[in-house]
Amino acid sequence: MKSKKWTISFLLMTAALAWYYFYSQHKLAKINAILQTGPSNNSQAITVPTTLSNQVPIKEKLAEKMKTQASKVIESEENNFDVFDKMEKVWLGKVEAIIGATHYALYLDMRNRNDKEKMQAYKEYHDYLRLKYGDKFSYNISEDQSVREKQINQRYLDELVKLIGDEKFKIYLKSRDQFNEDLRRTRKEAIQIEF
Repeated sequence: MKSKKWTISFLLMTAALAWYYFYSQHKLAKINAILQTGPSNNSQAITVPTTLSNQVPIKEKLAEKMKTQASKVIESEENNFDVFDKMEKVWLGKVEAIIGATHYALYLDMRNRNDKEKMQAYKEYHDYLRLKYGDKFSYNISEDQSVREKQINQRYLDELVKLIGDEKFKIYLKSRDQFNEDLRRTRKEAIQIEF
């Protein structure tokens, strides 16, 4: 599960950095073209201040700025993953205490299958949107996708209640809700425990 998070985060970060880099390069190419060819008929003449000739070239400044921003993003994401991993370990410890060691391995298997099904549902929905709107669509989690995830979670919760019984399941739900409430109070962007 951790490798999936890293992979998704890495891909998103790489895409953002690539976009930023190509956008910057495109902007620089336009500026260089104007400086080399001179002003167009519709624009005023551009004079380069003498102070610019003594400064670090624009490309180098942008590259350094991009490296700084990328390192900040990576550091922030690593901190978020560390926080998430600690939170998940605490939650799993609570679950093991509630359902017992005999059912804990089955719970972990159910949790893994739940995550895989939700990822598959996301992939199917993403593919559907790509077919419907093409490669350049913007994605917001829709009501349809949320309903699908809730159905998957509910199916696994129903399976869990059959495994551990009504009494332990009530304790599990109460603990999960309290755990999520504590997360909301301490961190605005905390990921909530669904299963």
